[in-house]
This record gives sequence, structure tokens and C-alpha cells, in this order.
Amino acid sequence: MPSRDIESIYNACSRMVYWAAYSVTRKESDAMDAMQNTFLRAMAHMDQLQQMNDAQLKAWLYRVAVNLCKDALRKQRWEAPAEELPEPSVESAYDLPEAAAVSAAERAQIRAAIDRLPDIYRETVLLHYFSGCDYKEIARLMHTTEGNVKSRISRAKQRLYSILKEGGEDCG
Repeated sequence: MPSRDIESIYNACSRMVYWAAYSVTRKESDAMDAMQNTFLRAMAHMDQLQQMNDAQLKAWLYRVAVNLCKDALRKQRWEAPAEELPEPSVESAYDLPEAAAVSAAERAQIRAAIDRLPDIYRETVLLHYFSGCDYKEIARLMHTTEGNVKSRISRAKQRLYSILKEGGEDCG
């Protein structure tokens, strides 16, 4: 098996990786980001890639690209509320007082719903969405696994949805 470097892998597979990413994201910029992240991951796994034949290498790169895109889409879908939570600037409050009042009311409702979560879920949500910790950091901080962190985030989102849907009534 010939020795590979990242440049030769990139030259041989970048087009395939780009289109694999584009087929999932349907946005050029997101596909380019996924392609870059795929090859960064390949750099980190060069020892493993050296042992693969060409078909295995392409399959590995394809799967990494697709999974990165799917993860990014899930993250975008679930992290959207976090962008709405910061306080509006003073200027925006003067520009659109009605919008600022609605946003403040929504933020207060979300914060109240988060406060109703069980401690384990509330802590995980706050670490992830407000402190900006990733799953690995949260797992280390809470002395658990990344899988448990993902599960807690998922369950917290379900409970928050129920709480907010019912107008503040805790459903579980």
C-alpha cells in the first residue's frame, strides 16, 4: 500500500467529499465547511487512513462528511433558541419597543421554563446553551459520558417544548 499524505488524499477525494456534503446541506458554504472539517479529521486520523485501500478511504471520507453535515443540521435546528436569548442592546430597544417587549417576554418565559427543569437537565442546558460548552466538556464537568449529555439535552428539549406548549405548565 503506498504511503499517503493529506495533499494526495485531498487531490483525489475533495470533489467527492464536497458533493457528498452538498447533497446533505444544499448550501455551498456549508458544504465547503464540511469538506474542510472532513479533511481536518482525516489529518487527525492519518495513521488509520494509511492502513486503508482506496475504496475504504473514500467510504470513510464520505461517511465523515455526511455525518458532519447531519450533525450540523441538527445543531442548527436545536440551537436556534439560544440565539434569541441574549438581552437586546439599548439601541434596539429604542428602535422597536414593541419587538423588544415581545423578545423580553419570550426570554423570560424560556428562562422560567428552564428553571422548572429537573436539576440534571437544567445544568446540562445551561452549560451547553449559555456557557457555550460542547458535549465533551459537559461530560467531563458532570463526570458522565457524552452519550448521557446528548440524552439529557434531548430530554430537556422535550420537556421545555411541553412546558412552553402548555403555557408554563410542567408536563413531566
